[in-house]
Amino acid sequence: MRQMTSRERVHAAAKGLPFDRVPVMYYLNSHLACRLMADFFPARSRFWNTVAPRLWRRFIEGGELDAGEWARALPLLLTEYADGRYALELGADLAFQSTGLNLFAKRLYRENGHIRIADSFGSVRGIGGIYLDVIQPAIKDAGDLKNLPLPDLTAPKHYAPVRKLRKEHPGASILLEVFGAQDLFCSQLWEMSQFMLALYDHPDEVKDFQRRFADWSIDIARRGVEAGADVVLVYDDYGYTNRPLISMEMWLEFTYPHLKRLINAIHDAGALVMLHSCGYQMSFLEHYVEAGLDILQSFQPKAGNDFEAAYAQYGDRLAFATGIDVQQGERMTPQEIRADILRNYCIGGRNGRHILGMTHMMQYTMPAQNIRTIFDTVREIQSGAHD
Repeated sequence: MRQMTSRERVHAAAKGLPFDRVPVMYYLNSHLACRLMADFFPARSRFWNTVAPRLWRRFIEGGELDAGEWARALPLLLTEYADGRYALELGADLAFQSTGLNLFAKRLYRENGHIRIADSFGSVRGIGGIYLDVIQPAIKDAGDLKNLPLPDLTAPKHYAPVRKLRKEHPGASILLEVFGAQDLFCSQLWEMSQFMLALYDHPDEVKDFQRRFADWSIDIARRGVEAGADVVLVYDDYGYTNRPLISMEMWLEFTYPHLKRLINAIHDAGALVMLHSCGYQMSFLEHYVEAGLDILQSFQPKAGNDFEAAYAQYGDRLAFATGIDVQQGERMTPQEIRADILRNYCIGGRNGRHILGMTHMMQYTMPAQNIRTIFDTVREIQSGAHD
């Protein structure tokens, strides 16, 4: 078979059509990206190749999670580059790209000596570990649901980054991120236990907000596809370890209709749909297939998911972006993680409807030998050494 572009390869894998090799998707924590550029794989960007190693040394020398807030926060500046252009440099087929409006960093200020960030939804965030944690959610009670403004992303300038990346990488598969109607709502805009109580106490208000939020995400997706994205990633976590976050009955009533609307609208716009959903997913698979989902990511074994069983039952109708276990992989030997990747590749990679991807965001805590083993093994697979 002729060599495909990444875009052709991803579309073929998602649709169960023949492809030249399994597509690859990397999902990198920004602190890990700093480490990779410092110790393993220099970036092509002269700027980031200079800045990232310095940020990494400052973070490490400061004691990692014991480092000051700025040392922990500054590597987050690499988020866009790490999973976009840098992922392509490392050999991935898919590149993440968000809109030009940073939804989670609208205003930066200090409060009692701590960094505070007001996001575009109205929540206030602080540095918790190495991420931005919500400390003051925008929604205080059910009464806020009706009037909470959603960021205006209608201006063409917000999609300029997508157009730019498409122009730079015409053959790449560009992944535009939008949000589904459950996870951001219940974990970033509102306190989760209050959201869950509202499912009982204020169901109509919750449904109205979810409908409005899904309409907002659909509009972003359409504009992003028009700008050049060929895959839309719907970010919406539904699972916990070995069980769903809410009952399946409530998920089907509150969330599923909007997931299905998102999928239909994105398909109508001409793009594939990838769902990122953490945690246990086995209970949802039949509904994903029924809704017409193209790709499910990240399918974590640690959460109780069985890739072999899921692929055997649904692999003819649903593509899985999984197979590089970066969570349990931190405790594996290099030989074990190599064998695990090859086993997962044999389950799905040779047969179609599989994207060889990380089972979540790979962290900076991955042992050095395992980092090399992961990337070396993937390159071997890409070369055809294990066909």
